[in-house]
Amino acid sequence: MIHYRPFLNSDPPAIAEIWRSQPPSKAIIQTITPAVLDDLVYSRPFFDRQGLIVAVQGDKPIGFVHAGFGPTAELSDLDHTNGTTALLLVSPHRDRDTIARELLARSEQYLRERGATTLFGGATKMLAPFYLGLYGGSQLSGVLASDTVTRELFRAADYAETAHARIFRLDLTGFRPPVDRELMQVRRQYQVAKLADSLPRNWWEACEFAAIERVVFALLPKAKGPPVAEAKLWDVEPMASSWGVHAMGFLELIVSATANECAVATHFVSDIFRQLQGFGTTLIEFHLQTDQTLGIEVCQKLGFEEIDQGVLFRKAATS
Repeated sequence: MIHYRPFLNSDPPAIAEIWRSQPPSKAIIQTITPAVLDDLVYSRPFFDRQGLIVAVQGDKPIGFVHAGFGPTAELSDLDHTNGTTALLLVSPHRDRDTIARELLARSEQYLRERGATTLFGGATKMLAPFYLGLYGGSQLSGVLASDTVTRELFRAADYAETAHARIFRLDLTGFRPPVDRELMQVRRQYQVAKLADSLPRNWWEACEFAAIERVVFALLPKAKGPPVAEAKLWDVEPMASSWGVHAMGFLELIVSATANECAVATHFVSDIFRQLQGFGTTLIEFHLQTDQTLGIEVCQKLGFEEIDQGVLFRKAATS
């Protein structure tokens, strides 16, 4: 008989075993340990053991679901009105589908009981970002399109697709910045500087990036003045090690509006890549919402390959 209970301190080895039992997939890191989960998941300030629900058969955990919340508008605390099922995994089992449905139902119950009026499926940087670097690549963009089992689970539970991200990759081996007249003009006007990582801007950012070192670049006018663009990237670890590469992923790209915005962004990103090549980086990943047209245009201009998509699911908590 299968029963369901909240996470216990003795569960990390079993959680890691459930994780490692999953079929090979580019959606999740394959080599996971209890120590990694402790560092990146259980130690988060907003971790609630009641929200990590474990399916147990006899004395053996065979599946789990992890639910959590997003931040308030001020990014200073949790907002319990927006809750999400961040991750759900079940070991190979003849009743796997039934167990997964029950875990999802219990996740929803947990979220509702704590005030959720909207339920989401999948984690993002603004919704229970526990699994950054463990699921989905360089950012959390909901459920990967290639993760068909999880997608179908949410669809069968009456979730609808509410946001989409496009996931791009570029192999930096042999990368050469493009050259044209407009880019040469931009290059004469601006220079790219590597900056020290700034202090967290708010409580939510401090929680999310407490254990993550970011690399920050700014595009500065040579004639002096404030930066016209800024980018933040990070080592996609431990996931990149499982890919067998040294990868960096964009966390943020901000470009001030200018008459030649695309050329400015293209030069900025190209020069960042040139510098990262010097650090031994071999792969770049970029997650972009479908309305982030400038970033998508830059990726296409620089020869990125679209390798997957992310889907965030949503349904009313009363449905």
